[in-house]
Amino acid sequence: MKRILALALAMLIACALPALADFGFREEGQSDGSVICHFEDFDLTLPAGWEDKALMVDGDDGLSFYHAASYMKYLEEDIEGGGFLFRLGASVNGSFSELPAFKYLGFSESSAMNYYMQLPSDYPAWMGDEAIRAEYDAMYAQIDAIAASAVFPGNVIVEDGNGLGDDVVAVDGNGLAEEPEDGTGQYEAGGTGTMTTDAEAVEEGAAAPTGATLERLRYHFEHSALPRYFFDDPANMLDVLNRVGAYTLFASLGDENGVEYDYTAEDFPQRLYTAADGTQLLQLDLPQPEVPPQCYRIYMLYNPGTQFAAFYTIEYENLLGETALLCSWDAEGNHADYGAVDVPEKGVEGYDAALLAEAMEIADFAGVSTELTESAPEGQEPDAQVPDTENLAVIECPEQGFTTLADPAYEWDYQEGTGITIYTEAGGRIPYVIVFQSEDWLAEPLEYIKEQYTPRIQAKYGDDLVGYVEYEFYDIGGKSLPAGLYTYKVQGHVVDMLRIYDSTGEHTVTYTAKYEQGMGDATLAALDTAIRGFQAE
Repeated sequence: MKRILALALAMLIACALPALADFGFREEGQSDGSVICHFEDFDLTLPAGWEDKALMVDGDDGLSFYHAASYMKYLEEDIEGGGFLFRLGASVNGSFSELPAFKYLGFSESSAMNYYMQLPSDYPAWMGDEAIRAEYDAMYAQIDAIAASAVFPGNVIVEDGNGLGDDVVAVDGNGLAEEPEDGTGQYEAGGTGTMTTDAEAVEEGAAAPTGATLERLRYHFEHSALPRYFFDDPANMLDVLNRVGAYTLFASLGDENGVEYDYTAEDFPQRLYTAADGTQLLQLDLPQPEVPPQCYRIYMLYNPGTQFAAFYTIEYENLLGETALLCSWDAEGNHADYGAVDVPEKGVEGYDAALLAEAMEIADFAGVSTELTESAPEGQEPDAQVPDTENLAVIECPEQGFTTLADPAYEWDYQEGTGITIYTEAGGRIPYVIVFQSEDWLAEPLEYIKEQYTPRIQAKYGDDLVGYVEYEFYDIGGKSLPAGLYTYKVQGHVVDMLRIYDSTGEHTVTYTAKYEQGMGDATLAALDTAIRGFQAE
């Protein structure tokens, strides 16, 4: 199921969500005249004198800082934006690495946001006055210290990170592009566009960061991760949960952080309803809460026609004799409390009927039709879909003794030592799928991945390897196969390379898919088709 999670998170967090980054802050003056700005996710210290010399403008793209004297002089000439010093921005991926100049501040593990400074790409000081220009230069020289002052006090939970970052890639001399890792989406603080991997957060079996407890994990999952992903793309989130279940997402976060839990998939049952007005309502039942504000249930509502979206929680509360509270989160990360509600007791007779009644009450509260029709969960994942072979092209590889299938609209070729390459966009470059049948046979492909292939990739890409994940069972093409997913940087871009090993009983068949991170749906579908269509002669 981890492959499905990788795809799900890639779809869910493929683009920046500046609306979820709150750049309001509380000021705390220091004895030396400096000011600590306490933002929602981090603290930043401005040097003494900046309060009088800097102008702050809060916009849709972040919080911008200007040299006030230069700004006002340019404004007299009807020119806006003069004296630009830096802009605080937030992104859930690495898209800011495309900026001409930036400084990375850090990664908030509570909101899964990357924070950065966008820097000037030219020289915006007022040139008509030497004193004004000197003041701008002095302030600009302090930006390094401001960036270094960033502190993220709430960092505890590490996001799974699959799918973070996106870019394009060039091809090497063989028409094959570089290779990827597992992309944590985290950049090295204080750097200028360099991405690094927290090995403890990427490699399997890593210890959890200090403070990563089950209590904190549940809060993060229920009150941060799920609402954020839902409001990013409600339709996709409901589709993902309907296909793979919430337990898959929770387990991935728990395993990533080394948090022990006794939950199973049966502790995360869910029901999907469709209202008479077309609104979809997903009811997620959660493990019995033990401390506030853990949730009994979560409701996600979405109407594809009107784009209405709502996220409700029924939270445990032991104050004032109340057992549960109906609350909500919105797309801006605001939390609301609507008061006490009754919750049905699990395991008692009539529990299912009580859950339906509760779902109807939530629908009514949200202004949605209470005529709910339950939809059965999808009985199979996309990997279980059989391709329409009548409309696919048969690719013959007599040199290696096999055939496979592909969309006839794609280009493909054969290269000695590589096998068949199927290009899902332009011929001769990424993205593509490779099918290769070797003359020998690997008895232990997972051991080969861990002991030989992964170390080779690490040596080849060095610091450009963002991360990797090794899978004992990777579900694709109707099979569960050993695989490695590698994410790496090349020429300022990020690429995923998925390497899968299968066997005919006599030969090893290696499948490789390379694609721009977060943009691999068509390529993974082509890989699925190639695996299903493989036939040894």
